[in-house]
Amino acid sequence: MTMKKQILPFLIGLAAVVLLLSSCKKDYYQDTGLAKGQFNGTIMEYLQARPDYFTKLVQVIKIAKLDDALSKEQLTFFAPGDASIDSTIHEVNLMLYLQGKDTIKAVTDVPAPVWREMLGKYIFKGKFKLNDIPQVDFSLFKTYPGVYMKCYDDFIMHVGVVYNDEGSAKYVGYRQLFLSYSDAPDQQSAPFYRAPVASVNIEPTNGVVHALQTKPHRFGFSTGNFFDRCVFYGIGGK
Repeated sequence: MTMKKQILPFLIGLAAVVLLLSSCKKDYYQDTGLAKGQFNGTIMEYLQARPDYFTKLVQVIKIAKLDDALSKEQLTFFAPGDASIDSTIHEVNLMLYLQGKDTIKAVTDVPAPVWREMLGKYIFKGKFKLNDIPQVDFSLFKTYPGVYMKCYDDFIMHVGVVYNDEGSAKYVGYRQLFLSYSDAPDQQSAPFYRAPVASVNIEPTNGVVHALQTKPHRFGFSTGNFFDRCVFYGIGGK
């Protein structure tokens, strides 16, 4: 056997190993379950330690004056990334422009009460990890309804864990946590606005953080609602 023929199988095997390893190295915020262990600091300190994802979120929290709560109280925070804030502001600006109103240039242009209302949807009193939250099947909602919970400012939100299928076996695949907003008055139907979690069970000293997927989630869940609240509080001029 020639040296070339001997080397070829080795190179094929090496390439397979490299491919396998590269496939395991996934985006921390786009693969459920990669976040494990504890963070030696508060929820606020954790967010500040990840400026690659949460720079604007930290600014918004401070504007809303929720930084003290996220530093001292025992909370569960579904953390939306900066990309969600950016996409929402972009869409709201289009709506403001079409109405001849001033657009948002920076997060400080948005009135603090708007940020407070929107952020409250992502914060819950107490510590709730993935295993503490019941199953939801959005196609069989009456059978597996998840749970409706009061958020930090007593607004009703929905949380649930989707048990995915594995091949032909139902509900035995990976589990993905969802935070959802329902505008159904009776709360008997599956919520329409759903935010999938990318990384679960990040544990700072005062609670737990679940990092939301940045796409396709819009900050506040409804761009129209965000726009209405901005106009109500005076952004864009009268």
